[in-house]
Order: sequence, then structure tokens, then C-alpha cells
Amino acid sequence: MSLLAKATTWRIHDRAESALLIDGRDYYRAFFAAASKAKKSILLLGWQFDSDVQLVRGDDLPDGTLPRDAELLAFLDRLCRERPELQIRVLAWDHSVFFALERELLQKLYFDAISCTRFDFRWDNTVPLGGSHHQKVAIVDGRVAFFGSQDICQARWDDSTHRLDNEHRTSRGSSHQPYHEVQIAVTGEAARSMVDLFVWRWYGATGERLDPRRLVVHDETKTTNTLSMPGLDFPVTLPMPAARIGLARTIPEVTGRAQVSEVRSLYVKAIESAERLIYIESQYLTSCAVRDALLERMANRARPKLDVVIVLPRKPERFKEVMTVGVPQAAFLQLLEQAAHEHGHALGIYNVAAGTRDDGEPLYVYIHAKLMIVDDRRFIVGSANLTNRSMTIDSEIVAAYDALPGDGALRNAIRRARIRLMLEHAGEQADVRSLVRPEGLVARLDALVEAGRVRLRKHDLRKDEPGAVAKAVHELTLEFLDPWEATGETFPAA
Repeated sequence: MSLLAKATTWRIHDRAESALLIDGRDYYRAFFAAASKAKKSILLLGWQFDSDVQLVRGDDLPDGTLPRDAELLAFLDRLCRERPELQIRVLAWDHSVFFALERELLQKLYFDAISCTRFDFRWDNTVPLGGSHHQKVAIVDGRVAFFGSQDICQARWDDSTHRLDNEHRTSRGSSHQPYHEVQIAVTGEAARSMVDLFVWRWYGATGERLDPRRLVVHDETKTTNTLSMPGLDFPVTLPMPAARIGLARTIPEVTGRAQVSEVRSLYVKAIESAERLIYIESQYLTSCAVRDALLERMANRARPKLDVVIVLPRKPERFKEVMTVGVPQAAFLQLLEQAAHEHGHALGIYNVAAGTRDDGEPLYVYIHAKLMIVDDRRFIVGSANLTNRSMTIDSEIVAAYDALPGDGALRNAIRRARIRLMLEHAGEQADVRSLVRPEGLVARLDALVEAGRVRLRKHDLRKDEPGAVAKAVHELTLEFLDPWEATGETFPAA
């Protein structure tokens, strides 16, 4: 039975062209290249934008382009002034006070300072109290759309080596920690569906009805070279074969708008289908729906044993996340560990160390990607963390692939994507052959970690044990910051 169905998807596109962009360098470079050719429209939806984030750096800068000219706002301003028919619209989440210190001060003033009348920056606050607009989307001419884990903002740029001494990994002149991201690029009808999403969001936030026909270039030219694929005329990390792609959303319920929970249904159905392998990368793990699906699948003694590989940040990035997300995530992982032990499944939870700092302590890669691969057959990637809020009160958008019997090209591409991601995390010392076969994957990874041959580190669940203060804060803020997906119950203790 196909993963892609009415209950799990918003729209399904057959033989859609797509590609993966892994880590900030590849995404920003691709967006810069695509936007440089824009004729009618550049449409941006985001959780966060920074006017001064530099999109291309070092050798990626085109000849004659100064670093200042590659900053987001300066770049968009130039395009708008040069092209009389180009519309640029930016719709950003009107963030809550909890995120004020993480935002560019006076951001709207910077964007509004552009005098081009075809450039429009707006805020979107159409989410329930505590929720956010978490979709991270960039669309160029309705020809290509990018979406996934990556915001176009400071402190997100990195390449896949995650070197400690990368002189380009800076934010406003200061070095920042290594970051791991995954975006997808889609073309054709799938990209035009993203235009429809933007038009719908824009109307909800502003009351202005946009005509999608005025935002789309229909005479698209397809080119091919060694770094791109037809329809994607810019460098990509991994091309995917033309395939059936489902788009799924989380749309939070507000007055006059019903809840949409396609992302939750998609993840639950994918987990239920697992036969051998579940591979997860996520910034957080607190979703009760995902937890229950994993526990139920593990408890089914009639089904094959699983290898479950989870790649997470070593710890939440900020103190407020330790106090709010840390408590339910620790309980989630402990319950998962107990179930795996009880029912005979292999569970590996890992962090990624980029290297060792001068003080001898490891510097960890911050995992910001949001994806799951099941049996090298089903692949979900997008903006949604595996949290309660991403399934309920945040707006989200993801893409899903499902390789049906006989679709060897797509299955091979999904397997290639998993191995490519795992090689990045393990490092160049890893043996590719040890990562290919799903059966016994956790045991082989654990052996590599124990031998000190890879950058992976086992996630220490004991260090996740929250203190009394964290538990108290969590109980006070749970329903506001990460509400349960059904009745409002608190997350059960491990």
C-alpha cells in the first residue's frame, strides 16, 4: 500500500523532478543561482530571515561579485531594480517575544527601506498562541521551489566537511558552530503547488489576493550539465530520479480555519510500515504520535526486528530549549531504549563530533535537518521536527517519496541519500560497505564508534536526565510550547 494517500498528503505529483541540497553551502548557492535568473517572482516564506546573511562565499562568489553584494537584502534589491517585471515578496513569521533576542533588530525597517515598489515584506501572525510559522520555502518563477530545514539567516551556513577551521563559517564576523541541514528542490507542477501555498498564506496574513499566473514563468528552459539535472539548472548535492512525490502540511487550527495534520499521518504511517530500518535526523524528538507509533511497531512480535538509527544534536542549542524540550525528549528516548531492549530491536542514538577544540572538548555538529528514511524505500524530508508542536500548532511543509515494487531507480536513490548522509556524519574514515545493508547497521555503527574510527558519538541518555527545576518549568510551559497532540495530557514519565 502506498504511503502517499489522501489522509497523508495535500497534493501528489507524478514524475516530479527533484534534488537534495545538503548543508547550507549547497542550498544558499543553489538559491543564489536560481534567483539570479528570476524573471517574474521570488517568493519567500520563513520562520526567520536576516537581511545581511551572505549567500555565497569564498570560491563560490561569481567573478566580480563582492561579498556585500551576495547578502540577501542587497542581492534581492539589485534584482528588483534591474528587472521591471520581477515581484519579490517575503512573508516572515511575526515571532513571539521568546525569540526576540534571536532575531535581527529592526528587521522590517531594513527590508522596507528598499524603495523598489515591487518588493514587499510582511509579517504573518496567523497561528495560535504559542505556535509559529515554521515553513521554510523559497520559490523562483514558479519553476523551482526549495523547502526543508534551512532558514535564510545568520549562523546557518556550513559545508558538509564541518571543518573546525572553516574561515567561511561566520556570522557577522564571528565563528559559529557547525550546522547540518537538508533541503529539497522541486520543479514543474510540484513547484507550482508551492506557489499556491504561498498565495494562500499571503492572503491569510495580508488579505491581499495574488494572481498565481502573474508569478509563474511557463516557458521554462531545461538545461543539463555535469552538476545539475533537467529542470534544475544549478548545482545540486544529490539528484533524485523523476518520481511520484507527495506534499504534506501541518496547518494549525485557528478561528475560521480547520486543523490539517497530514505531516503527523505521514510519519505515523511510514513508521507502521517499517520492516528492517528506520533512519531519523531531527533537531528534537518529543512527538507523542511518533513515540506511540515507534513503541507499537516495536511491540509487534509478528513483525521483523528493526534497526533504528537516530541522529540528534548533542544538546539543545539554547537554555529555553533545555528547559522545555529537554524534559520530554529525555523521556521519549528512555522509553524507546526500554522498548528496543524488551522486544529485541537494535537502537542507535548518535551525535556528530566535528572535531576537538583547543581545550580538548569535542565540538558537535548541530543537527538541524528534519527527515526520516524507512527501509530505503520511503523518504520524508522537510521543515517539520518530530515534535508535538510541528504536528499541531506550527505550520510545516514536507515532501515524501515512496518507492513501490519495481521502482528500482527511486529505491537506489533513497539508499544513496541515506548512505551519503551517514558518510557525512561518520567521516572519511568510515567504510561505505558498513553502511549499506540495513540488517545489523546499529551493531556495525556501535563497533565503529567504540573503535574511535568515526565522528559519531553515542548519545548519552544519562546526561539527558532533567533536574527538578527543568521538570517544574516543563510542567508549567508544556501546553504553551509543545502541546500534546490529542487531549492535552502531559508527557508520561519514563
